[in-house]
Amino acid sequence: MSACPTALLPCGFSRLLIASLVALAPAGALGQPRSTPVQVAPIMLRELPATVRLVGSIAPSATAMVAAEVSGVVLRIDADEGAFVRLGDPLVTLDPEPAQHRLEEARGRLGRHEARLQELVAGVRPEVIRRWEATQAEAQAQLRRAEFERERMRDLDQERRANSKELNDAERDHEAALARLQQVEAQLSEARNGARAEELAAARADVAAARAETAGLSRARERTVIRAPFDGFVVVRRTQVGEWLSEGAVAAEFICLETVRVRIDVPQDAVRYCRPGAPASVAIDALGRSENGSIARVIPRASPAARTFPIELDLPNPDRDILPGMTVWAVVPAGPTGPRLMVLKDAIVASGTTKTVYVVRRGETGDMAFPVPVETGIELSDEIEIRGAGLAAGEPVVCRANERLHGPTPVMASPLPNSATPKSPPASTAGSADSAAAGSRP
Repeated sequence: MSACPTALLPCGFSRLLIASLVALAPAGALGQPRSTPVQVAPIMLRELPATVRLVGSIAPSATAMVAAEVSGVVLRIDADEGAFVRLGDPLVTLDPEPAQHRLEEARGRLGRHEARLQELVAGVRPEVIRRWEATQAEAQAQLRRAEFERERMRDLDQERRANSKELNDAERDHEAALARLQQVEAQLSEARNGARAEELAAARADVAAARAETAGLSRARERTVIRAPFDGFVVVRRTQVGEWLSEGAVAAEFICLETVRVRIDVPQDAVRYCRPGAPASVAIDALGRSENGSIARVIPRASPAARTFPIELDLPNPDRDILPGMTVWAVVPAGPTGPRLMVLKDAIVASGTTKTVYVVRRGETGDMAFPVPVETGIELSDEIEIRGAGLAAGEPVVCRANERLHGPTPVMASPLPNSATPKSPPASTAGSADSAAAGSRP
């Protein structure tokens, strides 16, 4: 029996072992590359404006210098720097006691004026009128007696039985009784008619003034607690406990981060394309993410030195992690609308500052994924513009499992579920990556 050169085993047994190993060995181990399963989506052609990539900065959507509306001594600091508070939450509390005393004094004056007005409106009490009516009857009786005495003295004087003094006293008593009756009747009429219109108007004016004073002092009492004007953060505290805070003095600086503003300075030759509502996107390096949005406003005031115009985007910030002062890179319109090559964002493989897509093309032995370095542009929803050599609309690019690819790699490609169908490019741009990127700026 001859020995097998590979081992001290019978030659027939060694052949069987080698055949088994070949059957079980990976394809790549025997010189045949193994295909990587991937999912692909086509490069899409969109009609989009030319864009420019510019640096911008984040600012809060609202900034408030929260000031004291009344003067007072700081009793308590309710929210320190960095605290998040809701609309109406207290920030600083002033000593309320002096304001409370002034309010109680004003309420006392208001009560007095209201009582006076009620008295005038209600008029004189019935028993007072009855008293004046009785006084009137008494005065009438006194007048009748004085008239009788005057007539009697006149008769006696004609008979020369009365002297001139007695007659004069009777005349004067009659005049006094008549005046007394007229006085009582006037007072009775005044009691029955009630207050004059002028008195009522003056009393109502006093009540209105007292109410306004009370309302103002009540509001001043409430304003001893300085409250948050909206949901936000205290960024600077401007006072301390025990400090006298004058009316109008700033107690704290306050910002709103529910929405943030992205401000970008756009060159003068591009600002005409930046209309409110135009799509734009921003990349926030500090957070490692991108956000889509639209231009909210264009500010028509140029920087004289740079000849740039500021534009702003509003970004929702529900997690409040986008902070003022962060630097962003914004892609904004910079030219007329034209064809742009777009891919799903998942197709981009980023490594440092380099970005790559894997294009699947047919090779001699099957599908191959070829890496193509690209530059990115505008972002729309889950799509992003790409610019790279040899790219064309309709070509499939790897969107799933592309992180497992390194260099040209055999792949087993299947369509990504719900992937978009590419638009047919215009005749002048079909199959031309340079035409698709024409007009875009890096």
